[in-house]
Amino acid sequence: MICNIVWRRDARPFAGELRRIGKLEQTAFVHLQVMRMKYSTISDIVLERIREDILSGRLKPGEKINQNRLTKELGVSIIPLREAFKRLQAEGYINIIPHRGAYVGELSHDEIEDIYLVRAELEELAAALAAENLTEDDIKTLRALFRSMKKATKEHRRQELLALNRKFHFTIYRACRRKHLLEILEDLWDRSSRYRNLQTFLPRRAEEELKEHKQILEACQNGVRKSLMTTIRVNVEQSRRSLTSPKQIR
Repeated sequence: MICNIVWRRDARPFAGELRRIGKLEQTAFVHLQVMRMKYSTISDIVLERIREDILSGRLKPGEKINQNRLTKELGVSIIPLREAFKRLQAEGYINIIPHRGAYVGELSHDEIEDIYLVRAELEELAAALAAENLTEDDIKTLRALFRSMKKATKEHRRQELLALNRKFHFTIYRACRRKHLLEILEDLWDRSSRYRNLQTFLPRRAEEELKEHKQILEACQNGVRKSLMTTIRVNVEQSRRSLTSPKQIR
């Protein structure tokens, strides 16, 4: 439950208001105030919560989103919830059916193909632009991340591996120094996160990816632009193939 949050120093300015409400309401209130420090609007808070639930698998494909539960847990009105729904529908995370409610979008073979085909092109471009800009600090970060990925793969820590994988790739892509390209890639990675979760249950693919990331790391260390472009594209295309196999999306 999202309301489970420890009392933090940055919530103290609201102590006077907290004394006037009940314990459960206090927890929700503190969470909302702390979240407001991170996001600009209440609808941003709601959007991030629902997106996180979808990406983590807490909300399953086709599942109806319980609006009443969310408004109570987050301590918000229905208005920011509806605003968040509109944005999530535009991003492809949910489907809003008139007079029935909001449902988590189904997993789609065509969507995987679309996302990963575009990702292959743009990530290869980002790698090409980044190759000459990678610093020694970037290489050190990549080595450390690869060691952590190796350990997480061996210990089957799937969710941690997903986070490490993203950090590894964007350590490279940020070196391309192209703001709009990075924003597009971030969005594509967000959209593909639901599908990436499927791969965490494929041990063989995890081992294959580790080998691919070793090759990417070696290309970064050697400073070979063409090699980095190739290894990045291979990694993205292999992920697409594993996800579009009949055993994954039906």
